[in-house]
Amino acid sequence: MPTKVFDAIVVGTGAGGGTAMKMLCEAGLQVCAINSGPRMNPTTDYRRHRQVYDLKYRGFGDPLRFQGKPHQEPYTVEESEYSEGRDLFEHDVTYSNGPGTDWYWKRCKATGGKANFWGRSSARYGDIDFKAADRDGFGENWPVDYAEIAPWFSKAENYMGVASTVQNRPSNPDGDYLPPMPWRCLDFIIQKGAEKIGVPYLPDRCAQLTKAHNGHPACHYCGGCSRGCDVGAFFSPTWFTIPDAEATQNLTLLTNALVRSVLVDQDGRAKGVAYVDRKTKREVEVYAKVVVLAASCVETAHIMLNSKSRHWPTGIANSSGQLGRNLCDHLYGNPGYGFIPRLVGQPPRPDDIADSTVAWMPRWQNLKDPHEEKFIRGYSVYMGGGCGEFPGHYGEIEGFGSAFKRDIHRYYPATVGGLIQAPSLPSPTNYLDIDPDKKDMFGIPQLRFHFQWGRNELLMWEHSKQVMVDLFKAMGGEMWGAGDAPDRPGTSLHETGVCRFGADAKTSVTNKWAQTHDVPNLYICDASIFPSPTDKTTTMPIVAFAMRTCDYIADNFKKGVHKRA
Repeated sequence: MPTKVFDAIVVGTGAGGGTAMKMLCEAGLQVCAINSGPRMNPTTDYRRHRQVYDLKYRGFGDPLRFQGKPHQEPYTVEESEYSEGRDLFEHDVTYSNGPGTDWYWKRCKATGGKANFWGRSSARYGDIDFKAADRDGFGENWPVDYAEIAPWFSKAENYMGVASTVQNRPSNPDGDYLPPMPWRCLDFIIQKGAEKIGVPYLPDRCAQLTKAHNGHPACHYCGGCSRGCDVGAFFSPTWFTIPDAEATQNLTLLTNALVRSVLVDQDGRAKGVAYVDRKTKREVEVYAKVVVLAASCVETAHIMLNSKSRHWPTGIANSSGQLGRNLCDHLYGNPGYGFIPRLVGQPPRPDDIADSTVAWMPRWQNLKDPHEEKFIRGYSVYMGGGCGEFPGHYGEIEGFGSAFKRDIHRYYPATVGGLIQAPSLPSPTNYLDIDPDKKDMFGIPQLRFHFQWGRNELLMWEHSKQVMVDLFKAMGGEMWGAGDAPDRPGTSLHETGVCRFGADAKTSVTNKWAQTHDVPNLYICDASIFPSPTDKTTTMPIVAFAMRTCDYIADNFKKGVHKRA
């Protein structure tokens, strides 16, 4: 029997991979999509409006759930008892941290990946991000400008459905929006306080449907978003890109297939991938004319670093030596939390309608002068609070018995807190490599992280804590405290940079189209190409850049640059 050859292989089915397989299938190509874990099923794997008291372990999870697993650290926020039992999160594949590194690598191996549970903030990047090196003299510019990528931002927003308002801010250009998410009482109070200290407080750019859109229903505000949307009222591959790709009948979807390397022909070009079947632990090869890696930022680099051959002794497409380098992340942390006295004792309200951010403080630092602060570039802050699923303020209330319960109830509508999102700068000391001594249970050499927060992002962290002091004073609030230190690197899930794109093949891994400089039929459709994370989140830009790359791939097939199978 002749060996089956596809037009394209797409590795990964998350925000980038799901978009890539949809776009390429709709272009008429025969696509094999490869996912490392099982198929996500919303009817069994999502929350389905259950409360924690409906669960056997009351939301804490089976204490023996990691028994026998190589990686036993639980993943906060995304992983929960609601999705327990189906092995959706990665605990088979271990990783290493270099000296002084405490990276937290959270992975969902089910189809759709982390985009099943993401926070949905979806702001556009702008020239203040793309040309940041021209402004402040640090690092590398992106190989695109805003005018070039803007049509694909619109294409992504119109497909996904993004709720927001026109805001006329240089740090986050305006786009094509659905009506914004409804504000809570606390948002209006915060906004008035923020105005007094010169800080913007505006509706977030949220990929959550405030009205029916493209055949998907409007959000019904149940507040269970980070456990997976039961009805598909926010963008996720499970409800959007995967069904769209399957509808073309051009998709072959392989699950429980862990890709270990890209295969090359006698000329060093990509000819397919090798994967390990999780169930049999046998290695299988799949072939295609084009390979698209979208396994998530660091896993894409992991696959490429493990793709060694006589052509590519340090990993495929790594003539620049930049593969795995320039690891960046968003610094997360709580710069301040407390309560608003005027809301104490008010009736409870459904403040967790979005289970995430409704409003934000978009970057306001260094907009006119790139050196007006002690740090360069800037950060954003997301505010939350009010009545949520659990009264997290219990640790701030003294007492016991009935008086303690009354105070928990009284302060329930009044709590507020912040989350900083500060981009790290590329550093030669922050990178990925292959652990020379360790392999995972499938025999694949482990990925190793080397990362520490730098001075610039730590200055942003300190700056944000003072902003919160000023904000609480301005809005008549009272602070309980702030985080002692930033969250662990990796917490944000917004890592970038390890396959960065650029115009110079000596300093970057891919060109402006996310096509590797060295291997013209190998493309990347995830955040690994972004030189920095900016102050915005990465998911909507991943979708936009993936759409752009796939339009380019499809055009190359039409021109004969890539031959059909």
